[in-house]
Amino acid sequence: MNQKFITVSIGLAISSFSLHSVAANVPEGVVLAKEQHLVRANGAEPSTLDPGFVGSGSPGDVIVNDLFEGLLIENLQGEITAGQAESWAVSDDGKTYTFNLRKNLKWSDGQPLTAIDFVFAWRRAVEKSTGNNTGFNLVTANITNAQEILKGEKPASELGVKALNLHQLQVTLSRPTPYFLSLMSIKTFFPVPAHVVSQYGDLWTRADHFVSNGAYILKEWVPNERVEVTRNPYYRDDASTVINHVTYLALSSQSAELMRYQAGEVHMTNRVQLEYYQKLLKDSPEEIKSLRLLGSYVYAFNTRQPPFDNADVRRALSMAIDRDVLVQKVTGQGEPEAFSVVPDIIPNYQNFTPAFKSQSHDERMSEAKVLLAKAGYSKSHPLNVTLTYNTSENHKKLALAIASMWKSLDVSVKLENMEWNAYLAAKAAGDYAVARSYAFGDYAEPSSVLSSFTCGHVSNETGFCNKEFDALLKQAADIADEKKRYGIYREAEHILDLYSPIMPIYHYNHTRLVKSHLKGFPDNNPKGNIYAKDMYFIAK
Repeated sequence: MNQKFITVSIGLAISSFSLHSVAANVPEGVVLAKEQHLVRANGAEPSTLDPGFVGSGSPGDVIVNDLFEGLLIENLQGEITAGQAESWAVSDDGKTYTFNLRKNLKWSDGQPLTAIDFVFAWRRAVEKSTGNNTGFNLVTANITNAQEILKGEKPASELGVKALNLHQLQVTLSRPTPYFLSLMSIKTFFPVPAHVVSQYGDLWTRADHFVSNGAYILKEWVPNERVEVTRNPYYRDDASTVINHVTYLALSSQSAELMRYQAGEVHMTNRVQLEYYQKLLKDSPEEIKSLRLLGSYVYAFNTRQPPFDNADVRRALSMAIDRDVLVQKVTGQGEPEAFSVVPDIIPNYQNFTPAFKSQSHDERMSEAKVLLAKAGYSKSHPLNVTLTYNTSENHKKLALAIASMWKSLDVSVKLENMEWNAYLAAKAAGDYAVARSYAFGDYAEPSSVLSSFTCGHVSNETGFCNKEFDALLKQAADIADEKKRYGIYREAEHILDLYSPIMPIYHYNHTRLVKSHLKGFPDNNPKGNIYAKDMYFIAK
């Protein structure tokens, strides 16, 4: 089979195969602080630190980024670069990738890390018996037999991945996949220590058993309080790492994290509290850092539950939202209003815009009332809605604002607040009516977001199922011409707008506070990845 070593632009830009860490490039003359202990506010309590089970954008996802490393990672510009692999090759037909691992890779217990560990991890991710819900990423990557294995039609041993030897991993795809390399920094594709998982099973992630291959190793996990990690001396680029110790605080309250930030107890917040943003922007603009993300803030309708099984009801509620007011008056941190679930930062893609965007507020409200009346709801027979959101002042403020907007439709709203894990469980079980949610993509193409609304997709919490929508996504996947493929994705977006299983609110612009003496924050990373290994404190 003919293969060629490549350096090309695929999804996110693929950089040259640079082999040294960004943190090694501390500007000449900069004096580092003696204390290199980073404290991050991390939102809610993580549900797992197992890379094969952690979901993108979750609290655990942030920590796993520092504990583990995949074949490829991103640099400070968001470009894909070498990680555990030092080089890779792709066959002429675009369906076979061969990754050459760095020599002498080790786990944090000193044991050798080999291609076999990647094979073990990927097979484990699609094995139905594990209960893992991130195996769909291997289907998205079009890895041979991934779909059949997830369906239980074939054993995991038939997944299109194998170790050619201890240092070479070969992956076969069912079709050429332009965004394949961009997927490699998703946690599902990280290795896991086969020798430890085989010995301890589900208990392998306990601190006393934990073994990782990233820049850090788990030291302590105090539930609902903090996670502590320290430098991994066996990490392949430990010599370039500066931060010695990271503490991740489980702080779901933005008020609490702001207080601790201002007291000097936290160096980087998870969010910026809405009502303080403008003041902070005026007083400490150098401490506000923002990253545009490949994701959208949405409300999900449970389409399996009356009255939200009625598209007219869902569309009416979506039309009645004044997104401009929400992003200008409620969030106010530079988030673009969203009328489509696909973010507006994908190169060469113009996402779908519904007709009601150009209507006046009165025109929208009038049409929304007609739709609700058609569904049997009126002032004398009001629609009752329960809005569920996870604990956060920001989420609560948006929920209150949306509830106020719906009152003009004579809709009665009840707010339901849940802690993170209970919120996730409720959504997974379909035990909700309308829930605050999110739609994230892992690679820069519309399908990265749209695929999660296909029939039966593990991330499709709405229960929405439309055969025409699914057919369009399948059709687009086989089209190499970008312009034609993107045109089909717009048709698919039109269907989502028509049936409105979700209500897009805004596209993510993740804003946080970062102490001015903490350097190495990424310039760009649509996935939102911030690696502690790239950061460092300078002397004050």
